[in-house]
Amino acid sequence: MVEALGTHLRKWSERLDRQAEVSRNVLDTRLGAASWSGLAADVFSDRLRSLTASASDAAARHAEGVEAATRWSASMGLAQSSADRALRDAADALADLELAQESVAALGAEHAALLSALSALQKAYASTEKPPPGKTAPSAGDVSAARRREQEASGDLTTARFAVEDAQERLEDAKRRAQDAKREYDAAERVFADTLDAALHDALTTVAKPERQAFASMVGKLSKISPTASVNATLMDTLKSLTPQELATLVADDPHILQQFWQHPPSPDQVAKWWSGLDPEAQGAFETAVPGVLGNLAGLPYAVRGRCNLEIYKAARSHPGTLTPQQRKVLAALGDVLADPSASLVCFNLDASVPMVAVGYGDLDTADTVTWAAPGMLSDAADATKDWSRSAKNLYNEQRRLDPGRTHGVVGWMGYDTPDLLTVNNPAAAQDGSWRFAAELDGTHATRAAKPAYVSVLAHSYGTTMAADALTHTKHRIDSFTMLGSAGIDTQVVKSLSDLHVKQSDGSAAIYTTAAQKDLLAPFGSVAGRRAEPNPEVAGPGWTMGGAQSFSSEGAVLPDGSVVKQTRGHSALGATLADDNPNPLNGTAPAGYGYLDLKTESLYNAAFTTIGLPGKVEGGLRPTR
Repeated sequence: MVEALGTHLRKWSERLDRQAEVSRNVLDTRLGAASWSGLAADVFSDRLRSLTASASDAAARHAEGVEAATRWSASMGLAQSSADRALRDAADALADLELAQESVAALGAEHAALLSALSALQKAYASTEKPPPGKTAPSAGDVSAARRREQEASGDLTTARFAVEDAQERLEDAKRRAQDAKREYDAAERVFADTLDAALHDALTTVAKPERQAFASMVGKLSKISPTASVNATLMDTLKSLTPQELATLVADDPHILQQFWQHPPSPDQVAKWWSGLDPEAQGAFETAVPGVLGNLAGLPYAVRGRCNLEIYKAARSHPGTLTPQQRKVLAALGDVLADPSASLVCFNLDASVPMVAVGYGDLDTADTVTWAAPGMLSDAADATKDWSRSAKNLYNEQRRLDPGRTHGVVGWMGYDTPDLLTVNNPAAAQDGSWRFAAELDGTHATRAAKPAYVSVLAHSYGTTMAADALTHTKHRIDSFTMLGSAGIDTQVVKSLSDLHVKQSDGSAAIYTTAAQKDLLAPFGSVAGRRAEPNPEVAGPGWTMGGAQSFSSEGAVLPDGSVVKQTRGHSALGATLADDNPNPLNGTAPAGYGYLDLKTESLYNAAFTTIGLPGKVEGGLRPTR
């Protein structure tokens, strides 16, 4: 990999002075190295691509980096070869040393015995006394023979001792050569890192020094991630592999990585496991270093996400001149919404295809019930943050009023590019948004695994199309799904409501639906979009899809004598229209008469279905067929 890096850096550097566009072409082919792919290659390619603006000035420095990479590659090879030889020599020397030591021990004993025998013979030969009966005095030849044997043994012993010394010297030499190889490798690595840092320092003036220092380490770690892994799995491995500083360097170098985390979120279950495995100090370091990653990371505690998103929100507000008109509209709307102490910023992604946010109400980390509310067409965050947040807050307040014995949480999710009047008949927006929404639902299950919540989805209009798609992607089943004024179910994705990952309640799927008689737009949208209408009683001449349980939104007098109002149009919240507004198909309900307006039967009944109390729905439930 180092050789490939050096080769392509050299090509890039040689061409910088002549034509910057050539370097862009090279980089756009991922450095031309078929064997180097995956996130590491992408990150490194992006880093080099950013240098083309100052191509001429950076050419000399990158040439130095090429030389350093080449020297490091050669040094690694030599050091490794030297280390391998040293290890082999050490093993051989150690084996020889053991054999030589055994020989010395054996020959030493033999020599001592022969020396003792020689001494006895010499003494007997020199004696003038008559030998004992049965014994003969040794001859001069006997003494000479014994001396030769002793001398031969002494020579063998000396040779064996020399062998021990030689093996010890070879072992020490092998150790010394191994240490030298390591020092050479470390020195070459430092030279490479320093030279590469110098090159990047001059070429990347916008990158802070700690980020430059972390870059080489970051790329090395990323290169170990399988290039064939899915984007979701790659991002999860990235979280596991990098330190907070390295991940911050990655984000600073390639801000688009934040959109990859949004579009291809890692498994929420794995995210929750990773986070719980960090100590508080490490968690704090990640919060400080990469709030833009953590704020939208499904599977993390909502308190963590809220703090991180608030930091990014404040940073964006401090630089309004860099924002688009849509982004400024979102920030202005959030300023009012977040003034509510019960509100939190669950998602915040200003740089998506359109700004995307989610506003939570209640303590989502501890609430007994958590409802995710998805809007329909014309509900991008730039235009709908205030109204959809108010819709979510209305539902939250109604849940608390009707069920004060438990705690509740509601998320007003504006996390997809909602269609307009021209694109509402196209299923693409629903299909695209469904994957992210599914990840958020699984994220609630993951982060609340220790204390599970009742998890529900409420969706309005085209939001029911998107949410139904999402409920075919979730890993975990939700507890209930409530549809208000559905614009129809996409039969390309959902063949039957039984395909949805929704639990049962009292023997039936906990899927609930309502359509007001004066809502003429929803059934028209189903027909125009060739989608299946889940409310057969209002269906036009198109497909219907049974399997839900229907409730009324036509208004009623409750047992306590209070009145809940009828829904008189399609919108979630009603509005006062100008006299000359034709309001085709009652697309906008009168003020106070939308599906999620206060004191409407629709809101009253939806509050019960979303917290697991369908038996309290006014007027009861009717199975749809």
